[in-house]
Amino acid sequence: MAANLTITDALIVGGGHAGLSAALTLYRGLHTCIVFDTHQPRNKWDTPVHIMPTWDDQKAEEKRKISREELLKSGLIRFVDFGIEEVSKTGNGLFRVVDTRGEAWLGRKLLLSIGSTNLFPSIGGYEENFARGIFPCMLQFGYELRGVSSAGLLAVDTLASVPHASMLAQDAYKFTDNMTVYTSANPELAHAMQNELGSYGIAVDDREIIRLMPGPSKADVTIKFQDGAEKTEGFLVHRPGTRVASKLASQLGLEITEFGDIRVSPPFCQTNIPGVYAAGDCASPMKIIPNAISMGAYAGAGIARELPRAVTGNAAC
Repeated sequence: MAANLTITDALIVGGGHAGLSAALTLYRGLHTCIVFDTHQPRNKWDTPVHIMPTWDDQKAEEKRKISREELLKSGLIRFVDFGIEEVSKTGNGLFRVVDTRGEAWLGRKLLLSIGSTNLFPSIGGYEENFARGIFPCMLQFGYELRGVSSAGLLAVDTLASVPHASMLAQDAYKFTDNMTVYTSANPELAHAMQNELGSYGIAVDDREIIRLMPGPSKADVTIKFQDGAEKTEGFLVHRPGTRVASKLASQLGLEITEFGDIRVSPPFCQTNIPGVYAAGDCASPMKIIPNAISMGAYAGAGIARELPRAVTGNAAC
């Protein structure tokens, strides 16, 4: 490593919607940024964007591409298409990161927009059907699925909760003629769900699910039960748990919430470590693009207000 490294105002780890939004905010304040981007978003299925004005039903990757092009024109933003292996805070208050090639970088502030990892239930076939026939939010995906004769909700794992499952089941019922909540061998939950949803005409099925298989068309999913029976639904609803999988959070000693996200203080998304910010899916249970963009903008503003007016120079590592 060279004895001296150029100091950048902000190092942004993650080139998704939150990181790009933060970079946009920072360059508007005449601050320099390096964005480290592995091009591996949590949405590896590249489902169309929804609930995003001017970009509905279009590709997320195309939006990221256009954002990068806009940022590069500023002359203040640089992209490094490698991940980060190590991060530390130096004795003089700077942040030092080392990318996957072993190259080191220095910055005055650090933003993590590293996304999160899905935690899928241990039901055979779940992952193969996720984002094809299993959807986490009907307000994002239901419109295109509207009109099916029947659909289901998996009240398992993170959705084995009456309030949460009831809310999402009623969301889904707007897009189908018949709705069933599947509790998969959880009689206590099945009874509670029946009491909660029976009056709405939503059925509850407590047979144990052993496998999920692609159905004959569109988003169909065929459920195979322990008793050998099968049922095909037009789509299923389930929101898997998530957690921050990156080791960078632990290297920095960041606090993690009970939901597996980095704990931040609103509105500017500061973590418990001074100078470190986090935004987007890694720092919020609301994992939608508009929220990531909003958090990135606020984090960028928070970082900018901690930076001096003139920000060029070099310092020893």
